[in-house]
Amino acid sequence: MATVKGSRIYLRASAEQINLIRRAAEAKRKTTSEFVLDSACRSAESALYDLRTIRLDQKGWKQFTAALGREARDIPELIDLFNEKAPWD
Repeated sequence: MATVKGSRIYLRASAEQINLIRRAAEAKRKTTSEFVLDSACRSAESALYDLRTIRLDQKGWKQFTAALGREARDIPELIDLFNEKAPWD
């Protein structure tokens, strides 16, 4: 079942960019719109993935897991902050 698409995205591009995109779309056997939308969505997913993914080398991983394993400690300033009444209450 096809999804109804009712919104548009307008772009400005040079003649060279348009030609490049059209050639790539043809090579992938897609319409220009399909190609641009698929490419933009892949790029958006990648950008969002990078925001929520932590990459650590072996040293960083050891430091991270060591920090998780440490016993919790009280931080008086945070205790005071959490005991304050919220401004919206």
